Amino acid sequence: MKKKLDDNTLSFFQKSLPLISSILLLLLSYSSVNIFMLDSVHPDLGFICIYFWMLHRPDLFGMLSVVVIGLLDMAITSVLPGASLFGYLIFYVIIYNTQKIFNAKSFVVVWCGFMAISFVAVLFKWLVVSIYYSKFLPLLILIFGYSVSIALYPVVSAILVFIQNRFIQDEGL
Repeated sequence: MKKKLDDNTLSFFQKSLPLISSILLLLLSYSSVNIFMLDSVHPDLGFICIYFWMLHRPDLFGMLSVVVIGLLDMAITSVLPGASLFGYLIFYVIIYNTQKIFNAKSFVVVWCGFMAISFVAVLFKWLVVSIYYSKFLPLLILIFGYSVSIALYPVVSAILVFIQNRFIQDEGL
């Protein structure tokens, strides 16, 4: 009985690990790191996590996980309520419909896919916020945050690969 309970707990932990790791990385992205006095520029690690897990473990990371990440991001930021969630859902839909293109491809192809898909999602998010405020918001901070996210993709994906390979075994799932 105890072994079965331990196995169920381990299986639940393994199934939850993509969401847990995404939440932790999202929280880390909003920690106060003052680089060049740009405290308002944050990499969007949520996009990276959603992209990675949707390509590598869509069985463990679905729309519910995306909604949780979007609601958490919305709670942390002072951006228009729902804009982050909308951006993440647009991102999810695009990845869901294109993930077969990126399966079993080289890292460079996957990274370029992330660049393209996240650019579209960031523009949608920017457009929604701009429409809400009835003016086009400055693109400089958006472009810088997008660039930092692109630059951090290899590092964050390496962390997520480590988590996947070390802690998620398919036998118990």
